[in-house]
Amino acid sequence: MIAEMRRFRRQRRGAVIVEFALVVPFLFLIVFGIIDFSRAYAQLNNINSSLREGARFGAAQKNPTVTSIQDEVIRFSTTWGNPLIRAEIDVAIGDDITVSVTDYPITLPTLGGFLNLAGRQITVSRAVTYRWERSCPISSPTC
Repeated sequence: MIAEMRRFRRQRRGAVIVEFALVVPFLFLIVFGIIDFSRAYAQLNNINSSLREGARFGAAQKNPTVTSIQDEVIRFSTTWGNPLIRAEIDVAIGDDITVSVTDYPITLPTLGGFLNLAGRQITVSRAVTYRWERSCPISSPTC
């Protein structure tokens, strides 16, 4: 009876190893997917916050310039890691201040390599618009 139990245990131990070997790749795919998408979401939040801060900064100025708004976006984006580059930031000044980024690459290093994404990145576009508070509308002839 004891000998049969030992033999059954040995056979079961081999099955557990095979099952583990089949499940581990999917487990790693899920874990690394969570890590990569968490990092990508953090980068996306950084972009949104930086653009929002730049648009708010420009809307609060009496005479905003494209360069000063871009400087504020860059300054704010460096506090959270991967900074934006001046050439990537578009600013439109009119009755509203619009700050945008088009086709900004967000990397997925592990999952992108596994899924064979071109360049291991996805691209996003974001725009933020604030009303220019300290001015008359540009269309107004009295300003």
